[in-house]
Formats: sequence, structure tokens, C-alpha cells
Amino acid sequence: MNTMNNIFKFGRRFALASLVTLAFVACEDEPDKYEVAGGSPEVIYVIKPTNTDSLITSALMGERIVLMGNNLRSVTKLFFNDREAILNTSLITDHSLFVTVPTSLPDNPTDKIYMTNKSGVVTEFAFGVDVPAPQVSALKCEQVKPGNVATILGDYLLDYEDNHMKIKMPDGKIISEFESLSKTSVSFKVPEGCTKPGTITVSTKYGSTTSKFYFNDNRGMLFNFESEMPHEAASISDGKFNHGWHGRNIYSDETSLDGYYIQMGDGSTVLDLDGGWNDGQFSMEYWCGNWDGNFTPDAKLFDIVDFSNYDKMALKFEINVPKSNPWTSGAMQLIFAPAEGANSVTLPTANNTHFNDNVLPRGLYRPWEKNGSFDTNGEWQTVTVPFSEFVYGADGTKATGSLSPETFASFTIFVWSGGVQGKDGTPIIKIDNIRAVSIK
Repeated sequence: MNTMNNIFKFGRRFALASLVTLAFVACEDEPDKYEVAGGSPEVIYVIKPTNTDSLITSALMGERIVLMGNNLRSVTKLFFNDREAILNTSLITDHSLFVTVPTSLPDNPTDKIYMTNKSGVVTEFAFGVDVPAPQVSALKCEQVKPGNVATILGDYLLDYEDNHMKIKMPDGKIISEFESLSKTSVSFKVPEGCTKPGTITVSTKYGSTTSKFYFNDNRGMLFNFESEMPHEAASISDGKFNHGWHGRNIYSDETSLDGYYIQMGDGSTVLDLDGGWNDGQFSMEYWCGNWDGNFTPDAKLFDIVDFSNYDKMALKFEINVPKSNPWTSGAMQLIFAPAEGANSVTLPTANNTHFNDNVLPRGLYRPWEKNGSFDTNGEWQTVTVPFSEFVYGADGTKATGSLSPETFASFTIFVWSGGVQGKDGTPIIKIDNIRAVSIK
């Protein structure tokens, strides 16, 4: 016991002294001063930078650790198993070496660190690399019918002959045969009868993880564009979703995800490079009250879904953009607005004040921005925009106002502006299953 105490006391003093020295060296404005030492390294123990009192014998992939010992400036290459780590000479002293465990899986795990000096001599040190439990980040499309293919996105989705990965669906069905599989994604055919909404659990030899997202998510549904709305709040007649200035066309065809959807753009109307104003083709409004006598009073959205913890929630919907009509300009402005009057008439949000102001915070969705063009190849994908990202004005600058639970009364989608220039296009943007759900 005394021997172990002495080791820990020595370790703490050694670690603290070495870290102080490293901080001093790293701050020197003399990067050329670093020189590789002769001889070979000696590693005495390994610690985490955040806890210098505990010695560790293994670490997770991607985790930062500190090798403590002697003559560590002699290291020119360092491997964990058969995966080389990146060395930063500004983080190496004679007695400490900061390094991040590589994130790529080893082909030949030996649970050793290999250090090569400038003469090519290799020194070994016993140290294990822990593979994380599977990460389950998203379902490419959260609405998938039986017989169709679902794709989970994440990391460490690992399948072995002696220990197959398993996916547990909300109804308890177990899936262990896959259409395609990589470390970061797995695709599988949804079994017949598998329609129950809920979380998905992925299990590998390294652990199990349950998704935060829902398969066939029906929580917080605001608009699914069917003839009977979940909240009986918006009228659909004559093939249109009609609760604002514009009757947005609804469709049910061979491209439908599930029943009806709305569509922005007709495939021939140009949306110019600035995302120019065309509310007739590229907007949808749900105004929660009596508009010019044409609509009966309807529910405020915060009466349908609890927005009291909106900062821990996100807006979700499915989107389908055909390859023939990609989206190349304009931000999809996602605008929730309070139930306020306008023009001395009971017109809750029935005006364009919130269309183009920089006061009311909104979300801006611009998936074309990265590559200049966006399509889903005619497939449905789930979009997630956290309400914490609803901070923009119409022109893409930061909004001056703020959100509150009472803001979430009415809702508008309008594809225009957003502060980033694209290129002229004739997009078709199909949308279904608009919902507000918890993500934390």
C-alpha cells in the first residue's frame, strides 16, 4: 500500500511539474527550438490531462491522454496498435507527451503503444484502446414503411462474425441482416408489420445505445396534410392546404411518403439567385385565427404542442427534392409567430411583417449552400432544425427580438432571401409531417 501511495504521490508531482513545463515551452515564441532527442523513450505511466491523480491503462478512441516518463522527445512516430497517431511537437517535453488516440479501428489489436526513435528502434508500452459503444445519431428518414429500407447514421456500427450487430425496433423485432453496412451507417429493410413509433436500440460487442430520435415519429405533430389534421386546426379543401393568404397545393401520388404532402415550386417557376420574393409559389401559412371572415377561429399551435421547453426542442419534417429540379437559392425561412392582431382586424399574423423583418427570430434552412445545389434524388429525408438555432432575421443577420413559448402560435414557411446568394433554379420542394419534438 505504501508503495502505491508513493507512486501516486510521485505521479502527481511529476505530472504537475511536467504540465507546467509544457505550458511554458508551448508559449515560447520559438517553434524552431524543438529538437528530437537521441536514445529511446521510457513511458512510466499514462494519465488524462483532466485528472493527473489517476493512472490509466486504456482509453477510448478519440480521447486525449498524456504519456509520462523520460526522454519522450526521442519519439518520432507513435502507434496505438497498428494506427498511427499525430504528434504535435509543441505538446512534447522530455517528460510528457500529449496525444489523441486514433479514431480508426485497428486491423490488428495488440493493446500496445509503439514508439519509434530517429534510429528506427521501436519501444513498446502496454496500453489498450477501448472501442466505444455504437453512436446512433440520426435516421436518414424517420418515416419508413414496412418493406422499405431505413438507414441509421452514426459511428462505431460494427458487425463481427462472432458477434453480430443487432437492431431492436420499437415493437421488439430484432434485425441482424443488413442491406449495407459501414462504420458510420447501416441500412436495413423494415420488417412487415413494423409500424410502431418509438426509439431504436443498436447493440454491438462493445455495448448498446438507444436512439434519441423516434422511428415513425408521431410526437408533436403539427401538420401531416391529411384530410383529418391531428389538431383539427387547418382546413384542406379543393386539394389545397388553406389557412393564410395562399392555398398551398397538396398531393398524393407515387412519390408520397405517407398520404398527402405540400409542394413548394411547380418545376417551371424560377427562384432567382437571391431567392427573390415569390410567396405565391414558395410559401405556406398557418394563421391561427379568423382571417377576413373566410376561416373559423382555430387552435394556436402552443395549444397543440407544449412549447414551454422549446430551447430543448427542434422542428422536424421530411423533405423530398427531385434530382431534376434541385434547390439552388433562397433560405427556407421557418417562422413561428405570436397570435397578434394586424390592421385593426382579427388577423393573427396575417400580414407580411414577419415575412421580411429582422426582429422575430426564425430558423433558416439552406442545404444547397455547401455545394451550390441540393436534391435528395427523389427520396424522402428528415430535416432537424433545433429551436436553439432560431436566431436569424429574414436577411440572415442576427434577429433583434427573442422567442418565448407564446411565440409558437402560428407558423409560416417561406423560401426566399436568407443572406446567401445562390443561382437561378426551378426547384421542387416537397414537405410532409411538420412536428416539434424534444431532442434533449
